[in-house]
Amino acid sequence: MGTKNRISLWYSAPLLSLLFFHLVCESMVIPILEPTLANPLEGHDMVPGFSAGMHKILYGFALSVYPIVVFCCAPVIGALSDKLGRRPVLLVSVIAAAAGSFGQGLGMEFLSLPLFLAGRTLVGASAGVDGVIQAALLDRCVGEKQKNFYLGATLLAMSIGFMFGPAFAALAIRQDAATLTWSLPFLILGFIFAAMYPVIAKNLPAKTAATEAKALKIDWLSGIRDIAKLKESKEARGLILMFVLSQTASGCFTATIPLILTQTFGFSIKMLAAFISVGGVFAGIIFGFVGPQMLLRFKKTSALRFAMCMCVTAVIFPFIASSETIWVLTCIQASGFALSYYVMLSIFSESTDESMRGWILSVLSSMWGLTMGMGLLLCGLLAWISNWAALGACIVLAAASLYLSLAKIKNFKMHIS
Repeated sequence: MGTKNRISLWYSAPLLSLLFFHLVCESMVIPILEPTLANPLEGHDMVPGFSAGMHKILYGFALSVYPIVVFCCAPVIGALSDKLGRRPVLLVSVIAAAAGSFGQGLGMEFLSLPLFLAGRTLVGASAGVDGVIQAALLDRCVGEKQKNFYLGATLLAMSIGFMFGPAFAALAIRQDAATLTWSLPFLILGFIFAAMYPVIAKNLPAKTAATEAKALKIDWLSGIRDIAKLKESKEARGLILMFVLSQTASGCFTATIPLILTQTFGFSIKMLAAFISVGGVFAGIIFGFVGPQMLLRFKKTSALRFAMCMCVTAVIFPFIASSETIWVLTCIQASGFALSYYVMLSIFSESTDESMRGWILSVLSSMWGLTMGMGLLLCGLLAWISNWAALGACIVLAAASLYLSLAKIKNFKMHIS
């Protein structure tokens, strides 16, 4: 990639950092909610008096709030950024992320589930801007190679954030302290988001001119409508269904594995945080190196089929793993769910005109939110029966995705007006 076409670091670094901290805020929740909501430690119960089954349902619900709010907000945010410019949308999202982080911190400090959920809702709304960040970088790219590089860079920043979040939580948790026991990670992140506001404001160009009339033309209830609009492309329907099934499996698997690791394999909070972090390392390798290299050397359809095979392997592996071999799952899971997401995102981003890239990437963020939320809720409902019942649902969903990749997927060009 020539220097002439390289995006300025002053432009790209704040955007990639925002993606990073969004995923830190998301992934650090799992090792905090497991001992305070799913299987609460003595004296640290967010809903005392509730049954063990209800604790798991609320655990799945609390995790699902973030992606479901992304589903509701991402299409609107993407459309606003296309009409009003990237900068004002990003600045508002930073404010929401800071407020949401402080809200989650206060919820944990007082062990108040409603207050925690309110903060998580705000953070989810701000994370709907992830597609806007991707579009802001791709807007400045020249050629497929550079687009693949920066698309991989955005996913790499997110995966590193996902990797760092649990480790950050494990370091900041003060389990034996009388105050700031579980809240400190959220409060620190709130200050970080607040500090990012002047950085984003300074380094991004001023918004493009847009009239109020243009803003009013935005469909404020566009989540479902945009997904339906995306389905108008007959060529894309197989890939859309595959996306829905695989990401639902990913959500259910993401919530189920911590329960299995703690209850079956005897993982401590710090071991669980380390496991998630190692998985983030492998996902970062996928997004930053393996994914872009595979798309340069192989057909996207072949790469997607390989990824779906690894998804099936990942969801079956806990049934046969031992305490020593379960750590291999971190690599298998990334090679499946992370790689398949990257390939599908690449296919969709290249299937529309540049003028609609913010829209398509935001719709995908919305679909991710809906499907991940469905998977997280599915985990909460089935884990009430048993953790292995939830894992069985993951197998069915992943196997269906693999079948579709073998039977349906092909290259396409969408024509959506």
